[in-house]
Order: sequence, then C-alpha cells, then structure tokens
Amino acid sequence: MSKRVEIAGVPFDAVTYPDALEFIRSAVNDGKKIFVTTPNPEMVLSAQKNDEFKNVLKSAQLSIPDGTGVLWASYYLSLPRPKSALKTLLAILFAPKSIRRILPERVTGTDLFYHVVEESQKHKWRIFLLGAETGVAKKAIDALVKKYPKAIFAGSYSGTPAEDEESMICDMINLAKPDILFVAYGSPAQELWINRNMQKLFTVKMTAGVGGAFDFASGKIKRAPKLFQIIGLEWLWRLIREPKRIKRIWNATFVFIRFIIGLK
Repeated sequence: MSKRVEIAGVPFDAVTYPDALEFIRSAVNDGKKIFVTTPNPEMVLSAQKNDEFKNVLKSAQLSIPDGTGVLWASYYLSLPRPKSALKTLLAILFAPKSIRRILPERVTGTDLFYHVVEESQKHKWRIFLLGAETGVAKKAIDALVKKYPKAIFAGSYSGTPAEDEESMICDMINLAKPDILFVAYGSPAQELWINRNMQKLFTVKMTAGVGGAFDFASGKIKRAPKLFQIIGLEWLWRLIREPKRIKRIWNATFVFIRFIIGLK
C-alpha cells in the first residue's frame, strides 16, 4: 500500500484509481477481507464529534480521498510554515497540480464503484448492493448490466441500518454468496454497519460504503458534468440541483476550510 496520511485523525491513502483497483483486485482474488472507506470533508468533520466513527475510519484497509477539499487540506497542512489560505484555495482552480503533492488524485466512491463493477467482469466476482431507497438498487443493477453485461449481481436490498435488521440482512447476503458488498446508507451509518457486520458475511471479501452511488447509477440523481468534477466544483452542481443540501454543502466547504485553517 502507498503512503498513508492523516487529516485531523482521519486516514487517507495516497492512491490513484489504478492503485486502489489493484489493491482491491489483489485482496479479493487472494480471499482477504478488506474494508474500503471513502472519506470526504463532511466525514472528516463528523469524525471530530464521533470517536466511534473515527475509529471505524481508522480500521479501513483502504481509505480513498473523496473530495478536492481533502486534497487541498493535505497540501495546506503539509506546508512548513503558515501560508495564505486564500492563495492555496485559488490553486484548486488555477494550479491544481500543486494541491496533489501529498494525495495525488481525488478518488471518489462513486467512480471507484463503477471501476470495481467493470473489473468484476474479468474475475466473475459476485456483487451485492445494499441500501438506498426501495427499488433504487434494482434500477441501478438494470442500468449497470447494460453497461457491463458480464457483471454478476448476486442481489440487492434496501432495508435500513437499524441493528434489529442486521441478522436478517446478513442471512440474506450469505445466501446470495457475493464477493463484493456495496452499502449505500449514507455516512456514518454505512461505515458503522459494515464495521459491525463484516465478519458475519462469510463470502464477502471487499465491502465499501458508497453513499449516493446507487442513486447516480440508477439515474435517480444526475451527476455533475465532467468539467465540474475535474475542477472540483461538483458540490456547486449538487447545490444548484438540490438546494436542500445547502447545510451539508456549507459544512463540506466553508466550515471544513475554516476547520483546517484552524489546525495550522
């Protein structure tokens, strides 16, 4: 595994998409159990108020940097002396390579989800989708098999992350015998669910919490255009499309920036 750094106690692996996919490929084919997390700025802030969540994030075998803000924070905090925060923030748009000195690439949970589904075709990995609203995971599978016709989906279920449902859900997943489990209950519920149940899932080698990935794959929510993703403004697109997310986006941008500056 590549270098691991921490931001406010939350670990991040300095990986690119090929690095992350190779790590997953090797682990699954070797029969190892791995937990993949996708921390973003909002999750870093949440972990400051929730020690259990922070410890779960620390337990991951692979922690990908899901957010341009995470790349910026790793760069800003690495500087040997205080530097203008505004100057480093402007670098996101005008000198994007500079903020990738510590963490080389934004690796999103949604994109990794697609990469793993694509890779699964070569190895006949069986995939189970857990979470999202009723019917969304099934629609996601219908859309994914059109794009990845050799992908094998062992099943899907919405359910909830409530502890009284866990035994039934684990039995269902064990009957389906998947190699890969993606969980979309939102953070931190999905990570806490995985942490409680991963060892009960006998055939599962890789688990990951992927938030809204099923919504995107199913077409329920339209993802930001590539340009917005490349320049780190996917959050702005989400705000325009879903104004009700303003509190979450405010936390993931302005509150997170203020928090990181305060760490210097």
